[in-house]
Amino acid sequence: MLEVSKMKMTPALSAEHQRKWDESRWECKLDAPERNYDKSRAHLNFEVRKGGVIDPVDQSVCIKEKVDARIAEWKAERLAATGKEPIVRSTQHLSVSLVIGGNCERMNELAFGNQVLQERGNNAHIKRMPEIEQFALDNYKALAERIGEKNIISFIAHCDEKNCHIHATITPILEDGRLSAKDMFGGSSLVAARDKMREWHDWYAAVNEKWGLERGDDIHETGARHKSLEEHNRELHRENKSLEEELETKRRAVRGLTTMIENLTRQQKEIESQIAELEAQLRQSDSNKNDIARDIQELQNKLFDVREKLSEKVAKLHEAEDELESLRDEYDSQTDLLNGIINYDKQIAGYLHQHVSILLKAAILDQVLHDATQICRKLPEAAAMAENTFIDDYNFLRWKDVFTTGLRVFMNGIDGATSVAQTSGGGGTSSDMPWREKDEDYLHWAYRAMRYAHAKHYPGNKLKKSKSY
Repeated sequence: MLEVSKMKMTPALSAEHQRKWDESRWECKLDAPERNYDKSRAHLNFEVRKGGVIDPVDQSVCIKEKVDARIAEWKAERLAATGKEPIVRSTQHLSVSLVIGGNCERMNELAFGNQVLQERGNNAHIKRMPEIEQFALDNYKALAERIGEKNIISFIAHCDEKNCHIHATITPILEDGRLSAKDMFGGSSLVAARDKMREWHDWYAAVNEKWGLERGDDIHETGARHKSLEEHNRELHRENKSLEEELETKRRAVRGLTTMIENLTRQQKEIESQIAELEAQLRQSDSNKNDIARDIQELQNKLFDVREKLSEKVAKLHEAEDELESLRDEYDSQTDLLNGIINYDKQIAGYLHQHVSILLKAAILDQVLHDATQICRKLPEAAAMAENTFIDDYNFLRWKDVFTTGLRVFMNGIDGATSVAQTSGGGGTSSDMPWREKDEDYLHWAYRAMRYAHAKHYPGNKLKKSKSY
């Protein structure tokens, strides 16, 4: 299994990869109906660092910051090589996330051997097997050889989920120095993107053949489809539900902190006003100076506490606002990603509907033509109406020649040929053969090819009369 995601790297996504979660985030994950996470196994997670070193997951530096540092380094490299610093457009993907794994049973066998996991129990006693580390190293080295080790920003193995897997964050910098996720993983068309992804999957299958991870059947060969539109809608709701809940939690936290700051600011102003009033009394009074000074000191101590709390709440507010913005970015990216899948699914469903319609029509064509000829033979007026049509071709046994010529014309049009071989059914040269228009729909081109073939084989070679192609 190799999945490619061009979702924007955010602090929230980085925190998920690094498991830099507080208790509330863990509770949110553990309360999810699918319960994919096991906190008691979080200590088994690890990462592969530069040079192929296995280490615990480093949570000290956000992955987004590492991506930004690599992009800054790349800009300096391009400036030194070309004399110009590259311009990065807002639409460019600075990083790409790869999910590396395979069959759940096999991946868990690599990670835990024959140890038994408790589905909802405490698995803190489970030990990580060396096989999963070697699997990670093999994939790290293969990826480093393919894209350059400097472009591997993080390579983290998660052993705390139902299906053990690896998250690799990379910068899509090509051998020629360009930054382009599109060229690394896609192309200018659906066909090019399909071929590029097929190449990546072939590479991945070759790397992991030794680990007993077989390549899945090619969807373009099996005709299998991914999830239905209804399933994608459910997935969209399921994937974003926890994010929506966390967004609302952070919104409430921001609102609460804002109210606290407003109250503390008001208290601060009131105390400052009281202190100013007492200081004025102290300057004007000859008596009770000690009492006034004591009151001022008490208010100053109170003011110090309020300012300290205010400073603390402002810092927490800024942190909560940053987290809220990151969550919004993650939510928007996830929504855009899944909406893109849904739209693609709609497009594929439209293509499938069109192709099935053509298949059904093709399946009954011979029967329809046969029935039509039978009617024409019994009804002279019907035979007259069918003159100079495909029914007439079928009735007078020209259909095979017409179909063969139509097929050759159609194929030559696809290949860009300028001539069609003559057949025994009639005249016709390259000068009268129809051309396929640029970007012409194949179905329309097929119809014109058959109209040409009919005209070519009709008695008297009535190309001019039947030139509706």
